[in-house]
Amino acid sequence: MHRVQDFQVDGGLDELARLGWLRVHGTFAAPEDAWQCATELVPANEPDAPIEVIGDFVVPPPEGAPSRDFQTLHFDFGVPIVPVAPADVARFTALHVPLAAAWSAEAITRLVPLRPLLDSRRWPDHDELVRRLTAYGDSHGAWTLGAGYTEGSFARIIEAALGQELVLPSVRADPGFLCGTEFLSLADETLFFAQRGLPIDAVAIEVRLQPGELLLFDNVALAHGRRGTREPGELHQRVFGHRALHPQDQIEFRDRFLAAFTG
Repeated sequence: MHRVQDFQVDGGLDELARLGWLRVHGTFAAPEDAWQCATELVPANEPDAPIEVIGDFVVPPPEGAPSRDFQTLHFDFGVPIVPVAPADVARFTALHVPLAAAWSAEAITRLVPLRPLLDSRRWPDHDELVRRLTAYGDSHGAWTLGAGYTEGSFARIIEAALGQELVLPSVRADPGFLCGTEFLSLADETLFFAQRGLPIDAVAIEVRLQPGELLLFDNVALAHGRRGTREPGELHQRVFGHRALHPQDQIEFRDRFLAAFTG
């Protein structure tokens, strides 16, 4: 165990680079204290651009209703598949439950490391992956042709990469469709991946974040979701990444993400 400002970090500070996630044990007095710790742990820069705070959220909103009992596997801010304009791109996500929050002990964050999961089957080469993802965006992924394509749903990226029969809902066919509602339950999502040779349960990491703790993970090395319901105002989320990244830099970012498929 190593310490960051008197808080214990599972496995040492190299875990974020080696495994893609780490958990900081402690009782942070306020979210800003947790964010300060997270800022010390994430890299300051990458080849694309500086890493900075690009989003702060509370899930569910304090004045809203409890969340549904399941959140699909996804990537915050999405993966830029066909970028056409500068856009914010997420690199690391920090999660924190304040001590004073209404805590739901049943809510568990699900982390799915891409490389060990994707090694379960063979994939096409890089150029073919890009071709399939681009075609999927044209037919299923974007409301308007020519507007570019960014995909946040892990299941939809898998469906596109496989190039098989498309079964997930399309925003092109149903403009009212909301990303994240592809599946009615966790069992439905798990079955979707299993039928495609991807055993989610064999590699998934589950974390029940305690009040006062901090969870930090690499947003593109792992897909993440949730099982269980969260109470209004329970989870605080800070996203670190690249602000207004140029389209060419987004393409390079996308290609590093696709390396998880091709090795």
